[in-house]
Amino acid sequence: MVRVPVNFYPYPEFEKQIIYEDENHTISIDFMGSTVKRVKSNPSMYYGFIDYPVKSKEDWERYKERFEISQSVRLPISYIDEMKRLNNSNQPVMLEFFPFFFRLGFYSMGMERFMTAFYDMPDLIHSMFSYWSNFVLETIKPILPYIEIDISSFTEDLAYKNGPHISPQIYKEFFLPYQNTLVDALKKTDTNIISLWTAGNIDVLLPMMIENGVNCILILEQQAGMDPIILRKKYGRKLLTIGGIAKEALISGPEMIDREIERIMPVIEEGGYIPAIDDMIPPEVPFSHYVYYVKKMQKIKL
Repeated sequence: MVRVPVNFYPYPEFEKQIIYEDENHTISIDFMGSTVKRVKSNPSMYYGFIDYPVKSKEDWERYKERFEISQSVRLPISYIDEMKRLNNSNQPVMLEFFPFFFRLGFYSMGMERFMTAFYDMPDLIHSMFSYWSNFVLETIKPILPYIEIDISSFTEDLAYKNGPHISPQIYKEFFLPYQNTLVDALKKTDTNIISLWTAGNIDVLLPMMIENGVNCILILEQQAGMDPIILRKKYGRKLLTIGGIAKEALISGPEMIDREIERIMPVIEEGGYIPAIDDMIPPEVPFSHYVYYVKKMQKIKL
């Protein structure tokens, strides 16, 4: 997919300074202002969050100043020409909202403070989500008349292996009122696929999501129970899906890859499903297995 170039990151940017370093680790400020620990041998991964910029309503008022609506900062200079170029692409065009509500919360507050704030500081969460919904909508408004969006994505990652980090009641009270504003705006542009990007098991939230206009889930993590075959039987074509090929098959090798592809072929043939690896490919996957998987997928003709 090609992504619409919209910038929802902090501006001015946080200075990515290293504040501590030893032989194996660095501690630095990341792109959202959090203090994080990294291992030098694998610097793209987080190995521990140490501090966060938002601990109170006052902190949020200061923090949100980095997320002002600015056409010159958040859109390409010649955005009309850029949208036309994307429309002529032979690949699907994705409008990705990154970060969105859940990521905004745990990036800026930390997971524990964010999770307890739904109960201890509900006014703060409402203030954050309300502001973010308006910020995102006003930022994309100039490009909407010029871009043909194939798929939009709320990039959240709001679940883990056994279920979502939030209850259906929390989702209904805090997420839906502000998310639906964007869903309505996207529907007016004839965006037919409105997706939620998350690993983990969110099955308990799916009925409410579907009812409120989210009709696609990516990237299905089969190890967490998000199996494309089971979801198709349960929700039919009301729910489009992407992902669901088990990483374990690629770790094992060609025989298991063949079995996995054969297993999900009925859903591939039925449509409304794009097969893909369930989330990131782990280092345990040999490159030769990945090449085999790609070539095997390329041979599928519908």
